[in-house]
Amino acid sequence: MPEPSETTTPQRPLDADALARYAVRDPLEIIQLLRMLVDKRPLLTAFIDGGESFVTLALALTDDGAVIVDACPDEVRNARAGSAARLVCVTRLDNVKLQFALEAPARIVHAGKPALRATLPDSIIRLQRREFYRLPTSQAEPLVCVITHVPEDGRRQEVQVRIVDISGGGLAVLVPPKELRFEPGTEYSQCSLRLPDGNPLPVRLKVRNLFEIEKANGVKVLRAGCEFIGLSNQATARIQRYMFKLERERRMHDEH
Repeated sequence: MPEPSETTTPQRPLDADALARYAVRDPLEIIQLLRMLVDKRPLLTAFIDGGESFVTLALALTDDGAVIVDACPDEVRNARAGSAARLVCVTRLDNVKLQFALEAPARIVHAGKPALRATLPDSIIRLQRREFYRLPTSQAEPLVCVITHVPEDGRRQEVQVRIVDISGGGLAVLVPPKELRFEPGTEYSQCSLRLPDGNPLPVRLKVRNLFEIEKANGVKVLRAGCEFIGLSNQATARIQRYMFKLERERRMHDEH
């Protein structure tokens, strides 16, 4: 097996159906994630039809839409893998947990060594700490959320707050000094997330925690971590598309 970039401990497969809302399904995004696995070489734990497992590496992507992974050193287990209905592969990439299924893998020889080949997966589950991948927002193109609040006097207020990071499960904002009271447990049912790729996205937020942070200029502000309440699969997919686009732009900027 080629020398990997890092070690990992075997992990049990996730419940793919329960986590379907966190699946990346865009073919271009899937290819990009798989290319990162090939380039960065983290170890994958491959489960044979959901049972026994072995450790492998993603070796290559082919022009005709296939992924090649390293064979299991144990010939008996490798034979089982080559006749399996599917291999469920689990790994971590830059602290993000990934899982995908390779259907009907076939035994081949790649670069003179035994390997397994399968068509590209239809989806990749992508999770981080607490099942959400959190991404800092762009300072050059600030992301905001407009919270509609009706206080006791009945006068409708619209308050714009700056989003400092976002995930499929929630976001963190800088608390405005006066307009709103952010306390753990407070819910705001009329919020509008202003993503740059389309119309405002209606969301419901629940405040989970508050932290005091110090900005670069020395000013101390409150940061509120908020959870999305009742977010639809469609809304989750749109947020994930925004996050992937932002991450891709940052990676391209870093490379140049």
